[in-house]
Amino acid sequence: MFKRILLPLDLTDKHHAALQTAVELARNNHGEVILLHVVELIPGLGREDEAAFYQRLERRARDHLAHLGSGLTHKQTRWRAEVIFGNRAVDSAGFAAEQQVDLIVLTSPPFHPEYPMAGLGSMTWRISLLANCPVLLVKNK
Repeated sequence: MFKRILLPLDLTDKHHAALQTAVELARNNHGEVILLHVVELIPGLGREDEAAFYQRLERRARDHLAHLGSGLTHKQTRWRAEVIFGNRAVDSAGFAAEQQVDLIVLTSPPFHPEYPMAGLGSMTWRISLLANCPVLLVKNK
């Protein structure tokens, strides 16, 4: 059912649970996990004008995704890494549509009872609203 699974990631280490979930779903369905990082373009700081700056960001993202992907290889899970430039929410959802992704797996922001609405501004929330495919929110334990 879920053969092409997208996992949008930032460069933190908070996505372990979502990564494990994506791996299990992909392995159970003989699918692949697409690790995606969107380098946010800074208004007024174009890629052409600041090529070295954006190249450093891209290199760092590719290294991070390759590190995570090596763990998937060890788990005998098909994967690929993609780094694109743009708006993280809009372009993650757009990439999912373009690639005909079956499922997006996202790390859910933590719930804090004293601030119950805090997660509504999160990147997870934005991507989940914009996506045209099913989205699975995974909470860290």
